Amino acid sequence: MELFVVHPLRGGMISNSASTSVPVGALTIVENGQYRVGLVGVDGQASAVSVSKRLGTNRYNASAYGSGAAFTLLGDFWRHGTSLAPTQKFVGCAGTAIVKDDLDGAWDEIKTTWGAAAKDQNVCFAQGFAVFSTSNNDIPQTWNQTGNTADLNVGGLPRFTAACYDLRRLWTVGETTALSGNANPSRSTVSVAGDISDFTSADATNFIFDEDDGDRLISVVPFLRGRYYFKGPTRGSLHRVTGTTPTTFVKERAASGIVYAAVAHKSVIATPNDIYWVSPVGIHSLAATQKYGDTQTAFLSYPIQDQFQAINFARLEQIHGFYHPLRNIIGWAIPTGSNTQDDSLFVYDLATGYWSVWVFSNFKIGAAMLGRTPTTAIPRLYLGGYDGFVRAGDQTTLADDNQTYGYTLRVKTPTHLRLSQSATEMHEKQYYGVSAIVRPAGDYDLGLTISVDGRSQTKLMDLSQGAGGLIGTTAIVGSWIIGDANATSIVDAVIEDRGRTISLEFTQPGVNENAEIFGYAIRYEPAEAMSMEPS
Repeated sequence: MELFVVHPLRGGMISNSASTSVPVGALTIVENGQYRVGLVGVDGQASAVSVSKRLGTNRYNASAYGSGAAFTLLGDFWRHGTSLAPTQKFVGCAGTAIVKDDLDGAWDEIKTTWGAAAKDQNVCFAQGFAVFSTSNNDIPQTWNQTGNTADLNVGGLPRFTAACYDLRRLWTVGETTALSGNANPSRSTVSVAGDISDFTSADATNFIFDEDDGDRLISVVPFLRGRYYFKGPTRGSLHRVTGTTPTTFVKERAASGIVYAAVAHKSVIATPNDIYWVSPVGIHSLAATQKYGDTQTAFLSYPIQDQFQAINFARLEQIHGFYHPLRNIIGWAIPTGSNTQDDSLFVYDLATGYWSVWVFSNFKIGAAMLGRTPTTAIPRLYLGGYDGFVRAGDQTTLADDNQTYGYTLRVKTPTHLRLSQSATEMHEKQYYGVSAIVRPAGDYDLGLTISVDGRSQTKLMDLSQGAGGLIGTTAIVGSWIIGDANATSIVDAVIEDRGRTISLEFTQPGVNENAEIFGYAIRYEPAEAMSMEPS
């Protein structure tokens, strides 16, 4: 009998290739999973990776805001004022209102009849204000954590879709009404330094990027001593403005091509060392695109490009992203198939470069933010729904919506043709069993579907082996076996089938149940060189 062992897992999810072509150690499906990374070597590759169930969600507000108004924006607003002690508020847009939360789980309106659920709402924190802007041509609003919002300036102009704050200035994009004359979708109007409401004094300025090129300014983000402007959504171009004052500002065209066409301001994510964004053709990183070019294999999303190509392209402007440095992930809420709401979260692990797809139970994602938990100050992912509720993510109870709705961890292996170097791909094998290499998770079961030449059989694997309680957490003296948080275990299942190919799919759907998979092994014997019977 021979043994084919895949341990540790290396390669993440690759769904953009035929299952028989995916490298050993990679996976074809990782749904509702997160990666746990071992040591990273000098080559930048993780020495060991496991896949376990993503963390859960709880409802942040007990009652639905506005009888189910859709949240299209969330922000974590901190203000110091003249005091060293900051004040924290959550802000957002829901339905046609700007709302705030005093960290009590109750959303209050601070501006009504503003924005629209089908439009692009954005917030920028600048000079002690939250600055709200929209593609709905409403007057940009400011809020300083007191009372209701106010118009950004007396004249209410310019009106714009989004902005960033850098060099004590407000840099705008998506002009819907100009200071004078007609709006110019290629113009960015910039406030004076030290007064974000003044766009007309001598220190104010503006930039026009590739006027009448068929695109408009979509996004602007500060990055590495410059401001990066994305145009889109058709041809695409990237521009940079450097310098510190109007007399030293330098505008340059950094790149062009559809891969640089951002689909929405909230789809652009700036991290300390890179910029990530979604274009009409894929998901990209500035560093990778500049290094390897704009060919599809350089796309960040190339391993899951088939899933990207299945999104609802009519709803690209709804895509929005987040950066979660505590979990070392970035992600984008995306509408797939015929969905008109963002039903999936494409999550990219920055440490490994591996993808997973998260699907939440009982809600879809209208807004996302990284916010400090009011009671513990721990950074947490918050998700706004289309149903008037905001969810607090990163919950150790592995269920959605207050421990009510379960979700399924789904991990699928490639289809293995060759299990040894000496055998040919067409050799038949007699399969006897499968072993899953796991970390003990508790008294749970791990579902296993085994496919041999297209014939499927299902098994339940007992994960309780070695899963004792841990001192200081779940161990109860006199009742539990003391376990080891770093232990691994091997659980077995019998196959008893014969064929040329084999693939495995592991699932764990239980409410507040988990599984952590490090690898697997297949027990088999070589049989005939060619199948003598129809499969």
